[in-house]
Amino acid sequence: MRTSTEISTEIEEKFGFVPPFFSPALATPAILENLWQQTLAAYLENPLPALFKEKLSGYLSRFCPVPYCLICHSCSLYALGMQAPEILAFLELAPPNQQEIDRHLDRLAAQANVAQLFSELSSTLSESLLCCAIFIALQADRAEDCRRELRQLLGNENYHYLVTFIAYIKTSHEWMKAHPDVTYEADRRFQENFATLVEQEPRLADFFNTYWLRVQQELLGGAGWMQPQATNAAEADREAAMAIANVNFAQAINSASDGILLSDPNQSDNPIIYTNPAFSRITGYSATEALGRNCRFLQGEATDPHTVAQIRQAIAQRREIQTTILNYRKDGQPFWNQLRISPVCTKGGELLYFVGLQTDITEREQTEEQIREHALLFNHSQDAILVLDLENRILFWNSGATRLFGWAANEAIGHYLDELLFDELGPSLQSAQKAVNQQGEWQGELCQRTKDGRQVTVESRWSLIRQNQIPKSILIVNTDITQRKQAENQRLRTQRFEGISTVTKGLAHDLNNALAPILMAVQLLSQKLQDEQSQQLLVMLEKNAKRSASLLQQVLDFVRGIEGEKRTIDVNQLISGVEQTLKQQFPRNILIRTNLAVTDLWLITGDTEQLHQALICLCDNAQDAMPNGGILRLVADNLWIDPSNIWAHPVSKPGPYVVVTVADTGLGISGENLHRIFDPFFTTKAFGQGTGLGLSTVVGIIKGHGGAVDVSSAVGKGSQFKVYLPGIPRPTPGNNSPLLSTESSLILIVEGNSDTRELSKTLLESCGYQVLTAGDGIEAIALYAHHWSEVCLVVIDMAVPELDGPTVIQALHKINSQVWVVVSTDKPLPDLVSTELRSNIKAVLNQPYTHEELTNTLQTIFRR
Repeated sequence: MRTSTEISTEIEEKFGFVPPFFSPALATPAILENLWQQTLAAYLENPLPALFKEKLSGYLSRFCPVPYCLICHSCSLYALGMQAPEILAFLELAPPNQQEIDRHLDRLAAQANVAQLFSELSSTLSESLLCCAIFIALQADRAEDCRRELRQLLGNENYHYLVTFIAYIKTSHEWMKAHPDVTYEADRRFQENFATLVEQEPRLADFFNTYWLRVQQELLGGAGWMQPQATNAAEADREAAMAIANVNFAQAINSASDGILLSDPNQSDNPIIYTNPAFSRITGYSATEALGRNCRFLQGEATDPHTVAQIRQAIAQRREIQTTILNYRKDGQPFWNQLRISPVCTKGGELLYFVGLQTDITEREQTEEQIREHALLFNHSQDAILVLDLENRILFWNSGATRLFGWAANEAIGHYLDELLFDELGPSLQSAQKAVNQQGEWQGELCQRTKDGRQVTVESRWSLIRQNQIPKSILIVNTDITQRKQAENQRLRTQRFEGISTVTKGLAHDLNNALAPILMAVQLLSQKLQDEQSQQLLVMLEKNAKRSASLLQQVLDFVRGIEGEKRTIDVNQLISGVEQTLKQQFPRNILIRTNLAVTDLWLITGDTEQLHQALICLCDNAQDAMPNGGILRLVADNLWIDPSNIWAHPVSKPGPYVVVTVADTGLGISGENLHRIFDPFFTTKAFGQGTGLGLSTVVGIIKGHGGAVDVSSAVGKGSQFKVYLPGIPRPTPGNNSPLLSTESSLILIVEGNSDTRELSKTLLESCGYQVLTAGDGIEAIALYAHHWSEVCLVVIDMAVPELDGPTVIQALHKINSQVWVVVSTDKPLPDLVSTELRSNIKAVLNQPYTHEELTNTLQTIFRR
């Protein structure tokens, strides 16, 4: 499909300019193309004589209420040689009647060579053909005989040209009615001919201003061509209707609170012929001041011209219209007028007058404008803002609420708050409702539900809105604090672990000091007391002392993290081993589901036995939580944690992690126990069924591997434990790049942002590189000067502090003219680096870049 610009270029080639006629379609290429192809085929390339086409277009344009076509085609007639008086006389001609059409058809039938009719069209024959074409266009329901005879006279091809052109004229008029704002002043035909035209015939200017009124008078019987047999009864109805404006009628509607007026479309300029007292009360104009004037005197500078055009179009089309328009009172004050205009006709269809009904809605419009302004402000707020009625039904829902909860305004409005956002009518919600009704306001934290089922925590502020001291609605402003609460909980958990660690270390040390002499004493006593009973007691004492020592070791493992022999581990293989153990031990009513579909799962380093023990412990707890059976899932995924969102995870450092999830469909953990389950000696099991050290041991093992454990649970739905273990990205298959295999490549990272610098260092070191880092340009130059023979590549941020990137690269180039550089920037490279240095730059990383983009870039460079 061609663009509007391409189509406009073709239009300009044909016309010499782009007529404003096409301007409403410029924004829609498909519509513009269709309109232009119709114009091209039916108008420009139509073989009808040019003067004939312009005369037919000009005359029929009298019957279009928008003056664009009439004025532009009149200017074209002048350009084609018609004189201004001649044009006026032509346009003022009454439409032909049936008798005249019969004479014109006889004249055309006398033409000797009908096939050459168009090419040899004399003025007389042109007049006859023109009258027949006008009759066909205007008398669609009475011109069948004329069409039939004209088709026989002209032949099918010529007749097709004629009716196609008539159809195009009518289509053009409908287009202009739909776009009344198109102005003829911008049309070149008007600009080049109109001034001379009205100068030669000043009456043309008046004709153009009043032509539509004249047409309406013709339609009402002045010319007799639309209503050739107007009856006396119709005229009597008209006179009786006009009498509505007398005093008796005014008294009958005197008590109406709305303004009522009547206008006479059969008089010039459709003047007001009656107003009721309410009209005067609303506008300030007395009946005497309003009678005889067109209603436009109520308009002012701020009246919407588009609304005015709609009203004019409705009046021209004799149809009812209801709209709101800004009018002005006699004292100059604006008021909003809800206007309804209806045509009144006789039984025969003759238009008698228009009746207008006015309602002053200024106060309501101002209130609605305030509401719209408030809604606009509310929608710019990042908070979720709601308005409820007194029954907690949602009346207003801003875009912030949509962003937070997921429901669009049309989905939320009309629903009850407690049904949409809450799982149950809990005490917090009840407290909020009670406080706002009794005290007028409430503030606190609420846990609410989103469209996708997530739970979010909001800081909620409720205010009771009163109108004339009467409660009307409730305004709620919700701020999402989910992330903040998660960060706070994580911080509190860390603080609790630190506190427990401190206490536990001291306690374990003292207990170990107490157990050591006990064990030594038992060993000495076993040598001295040889009787059977003493030996039994000593064995029991030694066994329990060793058990106590073992428990203390588990506590210390939890505190310090377990250290052991570590090697590279494939997590898929680790989970497969755990799965085999579980299938041998677990009852059949527990289904075990594993997801080992991630073929590129990162590797980890650690002690296989310890990690196997930790996962088995989590699975044993899951089994205990499903006494009646259920589903146990083991899933592993890669997760890269950026510094920007590390708060959402339990780990302390950003970077690559493998997350192993152990999820069950069991009883779940209550909220009061959820934050204590990792504490040493805490257990919910019956006495003698657990030591309370299982989960704390798991934490110790994972902590010793540089990872962390997180948990989420819902009572009655199950629990989910996530084990975070530092990951090692796998080498790319088939890639023998030094990036992943050599330890001899030294990279210098020059980056002002400490998080990005450290994260890049961690990543490249995990891929086998040695890394130097510099936080500013001066440090970078110093490091490179010392290690330039070892550094294979420099990765530099072009906005590095102290010395900017280009200056640093220039300095590195002076030290080593063959230095390899990768630059990271958010600007085009030519704007930053001189031509001399571009050969040193091997790649450009567009900021912000991902860790994959960094590693892939270096792989590409070292494979060259």
